[in-house]
Amino acid sequence: MEYPILMNYNGKNEIVTPQTFASHVPEEFKNVEKIKNKGIHKAFIIFYDEPNDNDFLKKLEVVFLFHSGSVTTKVFVYKNALIALSPLGAPAAAALMEELSIFGIDEFVAIGSAGCLDNAVKNKFVIVKKAIRDEGLSYHYLKPSTYVATDKDLNLKLEKFLNENGFKFKKSITWTTDAYYRETDKKLAMAKNLGAVAVEMECAAWCAVAKYRGLKFAQLLYFSDLVKTSGWERYLKLTKGYHDDGKDVIVTIVKDMIDKNF
Repeated sequence: MEYPILMNYNGKNEIVTPQTFASHVPEEFKNVEKIKNKGIHKAFIIFYDEPNDNDFLKKLEVVFLFHSGSVTTKVFVYKNALIALSPLGAPAAAALMEELSIFGIDEFVAIGSAGCLDNAVKNKFVIVKKAIRDEGLSYHYLKPSTYVATDKDLNLKLEKFLNENGFKFKKSITWTTDAYYRETDKKLAMAKNLGAVAVEMECAAWCAVAKYRGLKFAQLLYFSDLVKTSGWERYLKLTKGYHDDGKDVIVTIVKDMIDKNF
C-alpha cells in the first residue's frame, strides 16, 4: 500500500525554493552578500528563548530574522560563524537550515536539549550518530528508511572538543518525533529497541535536508527531562560544564568552539 508521505520524495521540480522565497522579501535577506563576503560558511544552531537574558548573545549583531508563523528567531554573527536560534519542531527547523544555506552556510552544528531515555547518560552529552525517522519532514527529502546519519567528520570534531574540555559524553542514537504528547509506552519501547537514548523533534529533519542539499550537519544533545514508561520527570540542570544552567552552558560552548576555530 502506498501512502502520500512515502510517494514522490525524489521529485525535482520544487515549486518554491529558498532562493525564490528570498527574492520576494529581499529586505529580509539584505545581509546575504555581507556574510558571503566575510567567507562565513559555518552555523551553530542553539535553542534559547530570550537572547537578551544572555550577556554574550545580547551584544552580537543580528544579521537575519527567521520567521516561522508567529515565531521569529534571531541569527547572529560572531567572528567566522553564525549563531542561529532555532524554532521548535522539524518543519520550522528544516526551513531555518534551508534559508541559512542562501547565506553560503554549508556546515551546521546544532546543540540543544532532549528528553533522556536512559538514566545512565542523563548527566552526559550525546553526540548523535544517527536519528530514528519518526517525523514527517525527512520523507519529503529522502527515500524511506529507519535512520538517517549525521556527518562523521563533524562528529569527530565534536568528540575532540568535548574530550579537550573535560565533558562526559556518549556517541549514540536519537529518536526524532513530531508528536510531543504522543510519546507512548509502545513508541518508547520501539525507540529504545532501535538504540535511542534521547528523544527530540528536529535531528532527523536536519540530517535529511543536509544530505539532500549536500551540506554537513552534526547534533550535540544535553538532557532537559526524563522520559520513562513509569512517567515523565522534569530535569533542568546540566551539572558538568562552565555553568549550572543548561542553556547558558550551550552558549558558552558555542562561543568557545568559534574562538577555537571549530
